[in-house]
Amino acid sequence: MKGSMSYWVTLIVIVWMSVMVRKSKGVRSIKNQVSQFVEDRVPLGTKWAFLVAGSNGFENYRHQADVCHAYQVLKSGGLKDENIIVMMFDDIAYHPKNPKRGVIMNRPNGPNVYQGVPKDYTGNNVNPRNFFAVLSGNKNATIGGSGKVLNTNSHDSIFIYMAGHGAVHAFGLINKGDIWAADLVNALKKKHAALAYKKMVIYIESCHAGSMLENLLPGNIGIYATTASKVNENSFAMYCPGTPYSPPAGITFCLGDTYSISWMEDSQKLNISNKILVVKRVEHIDPIYISHVMKYGDTTAVWNSDGSAFSYEHFNTTRLVKQDDASLLHLKLELEKAPHGSEDKSKAQKELNYELARRKHEDHTINLIVDLLFGEEKDSIKMDHVRKVDLHDVDYWDCLKMLWKTYQDHCGILSPYGKKLYSKVSVNMCNVGISETQIIAATSQACPIKNHIS
Repeated sequence: MKGSMSYWVTLIVIVWMSVMVRKSKGVRSIKNQVSQFVEDRVPLGTKWAFLVAGSNGFENYRHQADVCHAYQVLKSGGLKDENIIVMMFDDIAYHPKNPKRGVIMNRPNGPNVYQGVPKDYTGNNVNPRNFFAVLSGNKNATIGGSGKVLNTNSHDSIFIYMAGHGAVHAFGLINKGDIWAADLVNALKKKHAALAYKKMVIYIESCHAGSMLENLLPGNIGIYATTASKVNENSFAMYCPGTPYSPPAGITFCLGDTYSISWMEDSQKLNISNKILVVKRVEHIDPIYISHVMKYGDTTAVWNSDGSAFSYEHFNTTRLVKQDDASLLHLKLELEKAPHGSEDKSKAQKELNYELARRKHEDHTINLIVDLLFGEEKDSIKMDHVRKVDLHDVDYWDCLKMLWKTYQDHCGILSPYGKKLYSKVSVNMCNVGISETQIIAATSQACPIKNHIS
């Protein structure tokens, strides 16, 4: 009973610690939420977890660090390795740039969170096919990897955590494809219909994470979810060089993400006794750097329905790094660190130039496509605000996928930066009824020779 209680306390803390306390409250108890979620006398069966890092490359160190840390939190909460499934590229721990080979840290001078982490799906086995095979519990559908899947039943409880780059209605899995919001929610509905779980908690750390669930995830299928950001918001990296919570000298990359760091660090610090307290981390919030933790699905399972409004609390909101900028920060610092005239200096300069050129090209290409399609009306399509659409319209999702495929067929693979930009444009283009013929004509003209920068 103690192990079970510890595990669900961890999940409740996961739910809560990512949410900022209003200044008027300062400190707030969640004893009632723990009671609602933990003190269930019906046997809960087996606890399962599916942890997914969607990116690769050393500049994205933080996403795999987040997932490794999540494994340690769950492991300490009593989960067995046989019930924890980890999907990550696994190119960080022994990367040549890693100053501590074989070690991954999620905070400055922190412990090695890489130790003991299962390597279920790594490298190119991090892909949508395996993601949905694991989620559905279909071992026969997996290709490569350990073959572990969520082989769950109606008594089991599941925690899913995803950390990576996001766009509107999409979560990226390296360069092997994307998890589309509609496909994710449809898979969750099927798992519910198959009576394959009792309760489920989902956490998504990415930019635009709210777009994966908002107006899509039902409130009556036993799933509670939170996201690092609203539909149109960035999420933010944490423990980055040059910030008040900077990693040790010489480290050129961000160690974690603010939302993920919040729930994991606080869950490990708290002493659960008569009540759980959430303490404010900062006194001032700069609106420029705010993203909001959102909650979706069956919120009655773990929240009091008192109508409280919450916003996201950052460690130091004046010096946070956007997900988009974390890779540029890393490349810039690598260039500054390399000795003048060295081969490392030349390599770092090329890597930075490549990334800048790629972003410039994607900006130009996407703007050109919109110009070709809409001319003087282009501003309404390119605007940052994403128009409301019918998310239950199959044709809408077919349109989105068609637009992305057409772009990448003609212009090359979109970077995480390009996906964010193109996703907003795509939503608005589908909303006004752009046809496949029109987009093929525009992309063919914008990219007469397939872009090799990608």
